[in-house]
Amino acid sequence: MSLSTPILFVIAILVVALVMRILKSPEAPGRMAFALSAVASVWWIAMVVLRLNSVELSEKILFSRLAWFGMVATPLFWSAALLDHAGYSQLTRRVPIAIMLALSMIVGFAALTDGYHSWIYTGVLNEERPTFSHGWLFYAVLGTMYLCMLLACLLSISQLKRASRLHRRQMLALLVATCAPWVANAAFHLFGFRLFDDDPTPFAFSATVLAVLIAQQRGKLFIAPPIARDIIFSILPDPIVVLEPSGMVLETNPAAQKLPGFGVETVGTKLPPLHPLMAFVRRESRAGSGKPIVEFDAMGKVFEVSAQPLEHWGRKGNVMLVLRDVTEREAAQKSLSDAGEALKLRLEENLRLQEQLEQQAYHDHLTGLFNRRHGSTVIPPLISEASDEAPVSLIILDLDYFKQVNDRYGHDVGDKVLSAFAKILADGLQGPEMAFRYGGEEFLVVLPSTGRDRALGRCARWRSELASLTIAELKDARLSFSAGIALAPHAGTSLAECTKAADVALYRAKISGRNTDVVWGEHLGGIAPEGHTETGKTVERRARRGQARL
Repeated sequence: MSLSTPILFVIAILVVALVMRILKSPEAPGRMAFALSAVASVWWIAMVVLRLNSVELSEKILFSRLAWFGMVATPLFWSAALLDHAGYSQLTRRVPIAIMLALSMIVGFAALTDGYHSWIYTGVLNEERPTFSHGWLFYAVLGTMYLCMLLACLLSISQLKRASRLHRRQMLALLVATCAPWVANAAFHLFGFRLFDDDPTPFAFSATVLAVLIAQQRGKLFIAPPIARDIIFSILPDPIVVLEPSGMVLETNPAAQKLPGFGVETVGTKLPPLHPLMAFVRRESRAGSGKPIVEFDAMGKVFEVSAQPLEHWGRKGNVMLVLRDVTEREAAQKSLSDAGEALKLRLEENLRLQEQLEQQAYHDHLTGLFNRRHGSTVIPPLISEASDEAPVSLIILDLDYFKQVNDRYGHDVGDKVLSAFAKILADGLQGPEMAFRYGGEEFLVVLPSTGRDRALGRCARWRSELASLTIAELKDARLSFSAGIALAPHAGTSLAECTKAADVALYRAKISGRNTDVVWGEHLGGIAPEGHTETGKTVERRARRGQARL
């Protein structure tokens, strides 16, 4: 027995130990395919050991042919396991596994029946080893195996830059384990390299076994495997859509297939130009910092869209859209906004009501002028600031024969007359000047910094405007007023004193024939002397009545 036989036995034991470790490890990407590859390699090594220890040439040829079952299955399953670990899980599903098993059986059966067709071996070159000349099927199978291993290595290498440090170490260990036996096999077939005067491939396979055992023990190969990205992609509850600039759908996850306009067959088709997601393909639409909102009325949902360009992944111009369902959040925000708007409207309504109450509290409801109560608040500060250089004129105006207007034309017409006269007064006010409805048909006008002549001039203007006033119900009747003017501080330094003086002056205007203006201090001119009892008493009584009215 040559030295190669115990070495192959040791390798077989290591492979069996590897299979046991794999089967006991938790479910992980590539786990089952690695186990099938190890089982196939045990068969391969066993046939090599039997061939090395056989004496008869026919037995050597038989075991060489039986080895083909393992020689084909080992690289196929190993390539599938490597790709599954790198994230290509489609190759380890039931149908691909069944196809690989079928290919191994077909090639193995072709090897067993090679004596009839010589597709694999065409002749024996060395009976001791033995060494064969090869047919077309040998090269076809050998090329296919090399191509599978090469693709598996290249695709795994392409995933290294995206892998974490731990998973990168795992992949590097598997790549080393992959290369060792197949470099040895290529050297044997292409350059005639031999180990122990035999095919070095089974011996080099020990490097594969050791690399996997080390990766499992120290690199947590099946304990902390990379979770396949397509699994994450498929189980995410948020819709994910990958689009190219033309609007063609490159990829969707199951959640995205529920969106309007999407389905199982959407990949490879273009979205309509008016589809809501088309706005996110253009670069300028992704320039803002905020996340745009998209509404799908057909499904009654609102999504927040996050657009991720894929330039860093070699897909220039493509964009991945992640849609997060924010229907409840938007509804809550809208409800909160509606509640805030309703509260705002209520506050505005309260302010309007408050203004109305204030208007009613300080204004006369008929004329719109300030009322007498408001005058008692705002007039005293003006009187207190009056001086001889800047007097304050208080004018009490009384519409002449107003009772006859009410009796003859009715109170509605009387109200029109009052409102019209109030408008004349209000329109003529300037700056701090104020007009009040003093009571009934009487009005009070306060003119700060206004002396006698200016006050009389204002009364003349108002009288002219009132005389030209046209009220249809009055027909040809002409309106007029009498006015009493008091100048503070000459007439007094308080509101009561000034209004009493103005009231006395007004009475003088009334008894002087109405439709005239009288200034307090000038009101005694032309009346009977002090001994004229009736007139004096009347004037005094009128003054007391004005005091009581205030």
